Amino acid sequence: MKIGIDIVDDDHKQLFALVGEFNAAADAQGGAVSSAQMADILTRLQNYVGDHFQREEQLQLEAKYDGYEENKRQHDELTRTLSAFIAKHKNDSAVEAKTATREMRDFLSVWLSQHILKTDLKMRGRILPWAG
Repeated sequence: MKIGIDIVDDDHKQLFALVGEFNAAADAQGGAVSSAQMADILTRLQNYVGDHFQREEQLQLEAKYDGYEENKRQHDELTRTLSAFIAKHKNDSAVEAKTATREMRDFLSVWLSQHILKTDLKMRGRILPWAG
């Protein structure tokens, strides 16, 4: 899912890799990631998206991209959702962990793909491909 801006595309690969790590952990554990492992992976994801969002938003500001505000709103929403989810599920039992894992898998796969397809792709051709 490339948008044609190398630094953003590279970041997206990393994001998908982290989501893949989460999914692989869930698959290996019968659909439930332990609360400690979930917190570890999601905290790393949260840290990475923070860096990615900062880079992407800076490119948008430098290009005077008119979709900046909507993109920033979506970035802020994901950041809040991840923080709340990590806090809510940090001490889950095994049964709760299975439900939480399913919820987070669904959320991440939908959010990431939809954000890239519906929001980030709009940057194609409007921010220089070699930017960043």
